Amino acid sequence: MITITKKAAEEISLSTHNPETQGLIIRFAVDQTDNGFQYLMGFDERRDGDIHLESNGLEYILAYEQKALLEGMVVDFDQIQVGEDYSFVFMNPNDPDYTEPEQGHAPTKA
Repeated sequence: MITITKKAAEEISLSTHNPETQGLIIRFAVDQTDNGFQYLMGFDERRDGDIHLESNGLEYILAYEQKALLEGMVVDFDQIQVGEDYSFVFMNPNDPDYTEPEQGHAPTKA
């Protein structure tokens, strides 16, 4: 479904130690806007109809209605450009603006 790279899973796991996130699971979502896809992630409670999965040891949820939009997405934590801050990167082949990373530059799924 969604692949969370090892680096992204480690970064998200750090946030699970926050008392405010205890008992919550990371949720991924996408909002379709006139400017393309806007990716959302945050800690939330599991709801009826949610899909509950795991990647690289990290549990995550998404609304069933979002499945087609998020299927095959890779979430990484890296620099977009050398010298920039690290941030979460969403590579989603369902996004109309998606450009496949150059060979050798794509994150490993391990």
